[in-house]
Amino acid sequence: MKNYEILLIRPNDLNDFASRFDYPYVGRIYAAPDNESVQWAMASYPELAKQTLHTSANLRMRERVSKPSKTTKSTEDDATYAIRCIAALNQIFVDLTKSDVLRAAAVISEEAIVTLMSGCAMPRGEPLEFCLKPGEGWLIKMSAYLWQKGTVFEVIGKITDKSGNLVNNGEVL
Repeated sequence: MKNYEILLIRPNDLNDFASRFDYPYVGRIYAAPDNESVQWAMASYPELAKQTLHTSANLRMRERVSKPSKTTKSTEDDATYAIRCIAALNQIFVDLTKSDVLRAAAVISEEAIVTLMSGCAMPRGEPLEFCLKPGEGWLIKMSAYLWQKGTVFEVIGKITDKSGNLVNNGEVL
């Protein structure tokens, strides 16, 4: 049974060149359809982005309206947002299983990452434990068995430094 790794990356400001990270190799890259995510994906994986950059409407950030009225849509509730994030991750997983790609990156908002990690990650954790600084990311491992049994994935480590090293429980992997 194949395992698939997905690097969930929080985008950063492109003007901050000193904050560029050296991420691990991936075979495919996904991004939320907002400018910041697409630009960070293209800057992080320039050769790959030209060929295999995929965007998904389900990866977009939560729709927020400060004062809902009769003409404007209200804020998306937590459950609806979580379902949409899980559907987007499922879409990426299905796409990877249909291809020969075993590792991908998804450049998405921190809110989407925290939503996925707090709802589906093993080991479990509180949402604050999954927060990221700009440019950081989580590497997760998905298998068909775990995903079908309960939409669960395994956390391999966190990228916290510019060298792209994975850290798990304070130790560099």
